[in-house]
Amino acid sequence: MTNLLPIFYSNILPIFIAAGMGYALERILRLDIKSITRLAFYVLIPCLTFSSLIENRITGDELSRMIVFITAITVILWVMTWMVARVLRLSRPVESALLLSTMFVNAGNYGVPLNLFAFGEPGQARAIVYLVVSAVLSNSIGVYLAARGRATTRQALLSLGKVPLIYAVLLAGLVSFSGTKLPTPLLSAVALVGRASVPVMLLILGMQLAQTSLTRDIGTISLATFIRLIIAPALAFGLAAVTGLRGVTRQTMIVEASTPTAVTSTILALEFDARPDLVTSVVFLSTLLSPLTLTVVIALVK
Repeated sequence: MTNLLPIFYSNILPIFIAAGMGYALERILRLDIKSITRLAFYVLIPCLTFSSLIENRITGDELSRMIVFITAITVILWVMTWMVARVLRLSRPVESALLLSTMFVNAGNYGVPLNLFAFGEPGQARAIVYLVVSAVLSNSIGVYLAARGRATTRQALLSLGKVPLIYAVLLAGLVSFSGTKLPTPLLSAVALVGRASVPVMLLILGMQLAQTSLTRDIGTISLATFIRLIIAPALAFGLAAVTGLRGVTRQTMIVEASTPTAVTSTILALEFDARPDLVTSVVFLSTLLSPLTLTVVIALVK
């Protein structure tokens, strides 16, 4: 196993330093996090997605294996967490909160920068694929789990249609497969804007953490954090072998699957009143503890 300290120092510590700046900014200046998040969501991340996929070609076979991996680990965690909730006889709102906390990872604000630092631009490109597929799953399955009957299929599809990442991926695929040559100034401008997304995402992560804290139900919070940071990585290693992932694709998929709980899970829980306090606490605790587990995960995949 690679020495753990250099991995933490080079790959994870920069994330928490940048996030710490965002944390301090939110505490001191009380910035409008919603506007900054919307800027990243609608402009910066789609530009990064498009330019990264154009510059780092991913084969159809590799892409299909990644989609199978991401979907499979999400469904496996769904079934496993549901079984645990049944055994513990948790209430429906707590069960929904537990599912949202374990199934969906912080693939964007945390996962994309982490894989960029650990595996370079090829890792970043594959992390973006994970982000896009996760966005599709969280805006479909996640909406269903949070609402449990209150959201219609139409609502879920409308929510999915508002995710600009999907259009960036479709456009990149169209350009790649058609062999279209875009003007260099346009590509340079998109790449320039996209490069701003990584530092902005890290600042947003810190700002979001400044608005979260631990609450009651420490047992359930600890259980969700254990599943997210310990069980999920173990499943990821096994599933990567089953799906035949290799090289940087294997590394990126395993690391992404091992990241902490997604902040978007809190948004869904708030929207549909599925114990948002519980989900927020898992986001907070899993993020704070993640350097301990992710350092080991990165060492194992290298």
